[in-house]
Amino acid sequence: MNTQKLLSNILLNTTFFLLLFVWNSDAQVLIDSVIAVVDEQAITQSELVDEFRIAAITDKPLSHEPTETKKQEQLNLIIRRRLVLKGAKRIGITAIDHKKQVAERITKIRARFPSDEAFHNALQKQELEIESLEKWVYEQIIYDAYYKRQFVNRVDSKEIDKLAPQYFEKNKAQFIAPGKVTFRSVLITVPSDESAEKKQAAKLLAEQINGRLQNGETYEEIDQSFKTEKSISFSSQTLTTDTPLGAIVTELEPAERKGPIAVPEGYQIVELVKKTSARQKGYSEVKDEIAEMIRQNKAESEFKKWLTRQKAREPWYIFDDALKRVPNNY
Repeated sequence: MNTQKLLSNILLNTTFFLLLFVWNSDAQVLIDSVIAVVDEQAITQSELVDEFRIAAITDKPLSHEPTETKKQEQLNLIIRRRLVLKGAKRIGITAIDHKKQVAERITKIRARFPSDEAFHNALQKQELEIESLEKWVYEQIIYDAYYKRQFVNRVDSKEIDKLAPQYFEKNKAQFIAPGKVTFRSVLITVPSDESAEKKQAAKLLAEQINGRLQNGETYEEIDQSFKTEKSISFSSQTLTTDTPLGAIVTELEPAERKGPIAVPEGYQIVELVKKTSARQKGYSEVKDEIAEMIRQNKAESEFKKWLTRQKAREPWYIFDDALKRVPNNY
């Protein structure tokens, strides 16, 4: 919504800049500003910055500074969340105690880190308070609950039952079970931060083991001779042929060996035991998957229509100049 009347109303109720001052004996320092308003509630620069910082904790950080387009996209997500939270408040979702769910999600986020200390160090590095993360998680829980109740649960199951078989018949190629390979493996693990000399030594060791196998020694015999070497592991594995290593192994014939192959973990020697071909899945195997896909697509379509209506009804505005001044170095 971008009318002059709305802008005047917003400017009457919200200061263009939210001035938060750090006081000392002589000076005041501007540290935040309003970049958008939804229903006369400000969205500040720091809230947008926190979105990127939280992403570094919950998902993965950007590999480069966010572009203007990326900042605009993230701001649009905040606006959308604000509209959803208002809708959730109307039907009482926000009145429910979600403390347990928040705690469970925070626990899952913590589990991405090797220790509590590492988790808190990551928060400190991103200049985030745990309360900010908990507030964000709470809002995600409300968002998910509203979306499920208002859109996912309202999709007609009878319509899905009708559409699912039709979709399967038209898109059978999407439902091919990939072939599989079963193989014996020797893995020589090399940490990614290891020195070039040690990486070369590991490769030479892999070549040595491969040579011993070619000379007729069994995997069991070699396993015994390296029993105390923790960087070497012997195993049998089964992979689908659409994985990087599976694609390599499927080119082999039974009992044929290949290696050493450079893999993310180090170096690997593989020997094919057996392989099975790809096959067409039957409808009964994929009907639940198709039904869920149709349900989610219909829910998303209805949600977009709802969002368009809300944006037409609710007062909201983006201050483009203020958004452009959001720094990139955070």
